Amino acid sequence: MKRLRKNKLDKRKSAMRITKAKREQIEQLAAVLAEIAPSTSPGTGFCVQKVAEQMRLSDCWKKQQNKKADIAFLLENVMRRYPRKPKSLVLAIVEGGVEWMSRKGKQVTTEQLNAIAKPMKALGFDIHKELNRIEIPEPSRVCEPPQNLVSLFERLELHETLQDDITEMFRDGHFNEAVRKALERFEKHIQDTISDHRSFGRDLMAKAFNENNPLISLNDMKTANDRSEQEGFKFLTMGAMSGMRNLYSHGDVAQMSANDALERLAFISLLFKRVEKALKKKGD
Repeated sequence: MKRLRKNKLDKRKSAMRITKAKREQIEQLAAVLAEIAPSTSPGTGFCVQKVAEQMRLSDCWKKQQNKKADIAFLLENVMRRYPRKPKSLVLAIVEGGVEWMSRKGKQVTTEQLNAIAKPMKALGFDIHKELNRIEIPEPSRVCEPPQNLVSLFERLELHETLQDDITEMFRDGHFNEAVRKALERFEKHIQDTISDHRSFGRDLMAKAFNENNPLISLNDMKTANDRSEQEGFKFLTMGAMSGMRNLYSHGDVAQMSANDALERLAFISLLFKRVEKALKKKGD
């Protein structure tokens, strides 16, 4: 009985008392960790919540109003209830965070690591050596798109020609390659439509959509508005070839953002749909 009481007393003594000063340090720490790691993530992706679950700290986790508050809540509760685990918890978050940032095309900085070490030391945990041993990978050129953009992308109803490997390329973060392949596919579609495989790029588009003698007419070409639409579409497609397809055919071009890729693929889908509508009308 006395031994049981002693164990309870020892456990109480080991628990950390969270003072106002310590709470401020925890909030500083949470702010930096929120810069390099998501608090939650759909599916099996890395996040702080999953780190807590893997370390059997789910009882210390509760969703708050934002990710900084999520992480601060977790840290404070772990320090209150499991005072020997905060160091390993923070290190696990940082190790996962540097990989997560790399996949996003970003890199954790020395300043961020120092900003993590400082409040940890103030809280009684010296992790300088462990942080210095973490290898910081180079930012990847392949950046997985955020889930909100993936959801938006899936609701766009792109032209069926783009709903195969191009869609997969976008989901996997190969943005330049997805846009390049979509434009090459549009170019091939125009070549097949006008039976001309010797013309390419802007010259092909100028020939196909020429407002004076179009091989693909978007409308009846009877009014000034009809001719303006035809001429405008010609310039749109010529610009797509010169300003996008040629640019992304070179592997040394910087990786575009997920948002940029989304907008470009939607634009290319529009080109496909407008040509399809014109050809269908001509067939009728």
